[in-house]
Amino acid sequence: MSELKVSVILPTLNSAATVERCLSSIRVNNSQYEYEIIVVDGGSTDRTMEIADKYADKVLTGLPHRINRNIGIKNAEGGIICFTDSDCIVPEDWIDKLVGGLLRLNRRDSRIVGVGGGNIPLLENPSLMELTVSRVMRSPLVSFRARNIAVYEDEREVLHNPPMSSAYFKWVIEEVKGFHEEYGYGGEDLELDAKLNSNGYKLYYLPQVIVHHMHRSNFRKFVNQMYKHGIGRIRVGRKFKEYIQFHHYGPLFLCLMTFSPLFFIPLGMALINSAYVGFKERDAKLLLPTALLTMSFYVSFGLGEIVELTRRRE
Repeated sequence: MSELKVSVILPTLNSAATVERCLSSIRVNNSQYEYEIIVVDGGSTDRTMEIADKYADKVLTGLPHRINRNIGIKNAEGGIICFTDSDCIVPEDWIDKLVGGLLRLNRRDSRIVGVGGGNIPLLENPSLMELTVSRVMRSPLVSFRARNIAVYEDEREVLHNPPMSSAYFKWVIEEVKGFHEEYGYGGEDLELDAKLNSNGYKLYYLPQVIVHHMHRSNFRKFVNQMYKHGIGRIRVGRKFKEYIQFHHYGPLFLCLMTFSPLFFIPLGMALINSAYVGFKERDAKLLLPTALLTMSFYVSFGLGEIVELTRRRE
């Protein structure tokens, strides 16, 4: 076994429905590296911490309304930090592929300090909502080239690796002072990668590292998540211009149109997206919920962008 130690950090909040499958999938990794699992909980009121105690080496209490990865990093013994989310299931070779890929690329170029992979939906007897969310988020009129749902076929440099499957050297996270978690959920992971890039470091995508991701299963959680993503995108884009491009403003314009005489434009796009998803999946049941979720995405993500744009700068 390698002398290098790895710390896997998992933030949780009322994750009892998914966290056991996530943690057990990490624990069955028969890695060449010694590793520890650290769970940092944000104040769960369900059985999350009880379940975590069965699998994790450290179960820590974090601050409310935060993702709390920084607390995990502070308490990590590993020189490399791996991140995933409580609604993900990782493969048995996940640690070795992430860590091995990071070490290999860093030997080639010392500026490469972080790697990540892709994710595919986990759908086992899904509800109509789960199925619709998984298809809508990967449809062209909603995804807007989002990195968090991208699965590439080749190894490449990227601006961002979502923390549902990523690895970094601990020292470099500490160098840029970790995640900016004071805002609460939304954009803190994007900002970490932006800080690394602005300091001259590089991030890479590893095509062989794929995790299964369980999407939001109810409408309220979906809308709330998209609203916070909208806030985060603008906040990070204000500080790091390369992290916001014209297509990122798409939901903002479509949100404004929804409440104007031009409402037929986002409505038409939602109907086109609905037809695309329904035809691709050959499932008429997806037509109406796809149209509703597409419109909800435009409004919630766009509203988040508008709120952040009108907020006074720091």
